[in-house]
Amino acid sequence: MGCGWLGQQLALPLQQDGHQLYVTRRSADVLTNLPTAMSGFVLDLRQPDLTQNQQALALFHDALVLCAIPPGRGETGNNYQTSLQNLYQLMVQAKSTAVIHFSSTGIYQGCTGKVDESSELCSQHPRVQLLYAGEQALQQFPHCITLRLAGLMGPGRHPGHSVAGKTLSNPDGAVNMVHALDILEAVRTLIADNTWLSGLYNLSCPAPITREEFYLRAAELAQTEMTFICDATQSRRVLAEKFSLRFDFKYRFSSAIDALTYCF
Repeated sequence: MGCGWLGQQLALPLQQDGHQLYVTRRSADVLTNLPTAMSGFVLDLRQPDLTQNQQALALFHDALVLCAIPPGRGETGNNYQTSLQNLYQLMVQAKSTAVIHFSSTGIYQGCTGKVDESSELCSQHPRVQLLYAGEQALQQFPHCITLRLAGLMGPGRHPGHSVAGKTLSNPDGAVNMVHALDILEAVRTLIADNTWLSGLYNLSCPAPITREEFYLRAAELAQTEMTFICDATQSRRVLAEKFSLRFDFKYRFSSAIDALTYCF
């Protein structure tokens, strides 16, 4: 579900693994951008009565659903929550096997210090409310695994380009990033496990790295320039040991700095 940047990082490798895979877009015109031999279909989750869509019911039957639909800065909360609620109802009607929902560690906005999956959320923040509502919509499904992803990096998404010409704050704060290849391996791990027990997990490079270390190296590799101002901004470090312990998972990139050369 959703074939934006993250969906595209996952779809082709999973298809090459031998899975019968379908990707969705909201309109037919963007389906033409799919890689050769990839099957796609139009499905707008904002539309009512999806449970009457016979094509969708057939494709979702017994399927593992990967939900890579971000809320987007321009989305209203109602659209995002409604979309995921409609997806839940479609999966129930079609008797899907399980859903892996890609959420975001942005849900910890307002928290400081070390945070993990048991941390209390700052529910007064609108972004936190939006992400939490999306998680709750899909966690109604009997087999739902929620992966809260740290900042995304990978091919075409180099952090050195995103900060070019900018002045950043909080040089001593923690950086929380995860590479697309580690997200892919986490999905492969869940498929191999095949138990589909519902759970909530953070995915973030586990080695502690400061923002200054990370972004200066990122800018150096990308041949861009950026600066830091010294301030006392409080930050948070996302802990992600739960997934590693549960599935004996080892990150390819323990340090986010090591992942930078794999973002071109």
